[in-house]
Amino acid sequence: MSKTKERIEAVQEGKKLRKKNQLAATKPDFHMMSIVLMGVFVVFVMIWGAYQSIHLINAAPGTLESSVLKVEDNSKNAGKTIDVDTLIQKILDNVAFEAELNKLEDSVAEGMVETAVGTDMRIYMGNGTFADELLVMTAADETAAKINMENAKTHLEETKKAFRDYLPEEAKKVEKAVCIRCGSYVFVCVTSDYETAEKTINSIIKE
Repeated sequence: MSKTKERIEAVQEGKKLRKKNQLAATKPDFHMMSIVLMGVFVVFVMIWGAYQSIHLINAAPGTLESSVLKVEDNSKNAGKTIDVDTLIQKILDNVAFEAELNKLEDSVAEGMVETAVGTDMRIYMGNGTFADELLVMTAADETAAKINMENAKTHLEETKKAFRDYLPEEAKKVEKAVCIRCGSYVFVCVTSDYETAEKTINSIIKE
């Protein structure tokens, strides 16, 4: 009887030991889980840091972002004379602007946009809450017009940054600005109706 009891106790002890081993095998390894989670966190921080670095580089002063939607070079029409007065009037008549555009005094315009020597520049703008604008630059030659084109893009970037913080919708409008060079002429139009502006300018260039 004692041997039977001892066997039963041995079997029970064996069951307890196996159960303990099973529980130990299935118990989560919190130390390993901590290491894995820490690794994931480090990778996330590295990716986020890289993203922020790229963003800061793109937003650094003097860095032009690729934000001007319609930049064209119609040099195939270079050499022709364009009636600037007719072009300006046609744009004002056909393109939808959210603000009434008025011509700036030459002295004011010169302080807003740099131009190559010998350039005739005209700027039409709305009030301060709208980014709507029409800029026409007539250079002495094509080389000077290329300089004006770069100055015009710089002007657009500065305008976009000025609106970005307090009127983001206007900043988006600047991002879709039409900026076209044809020979010695540069035409820039900021409007939500940029497709009509582009077609109107090109229609006169190709006449």
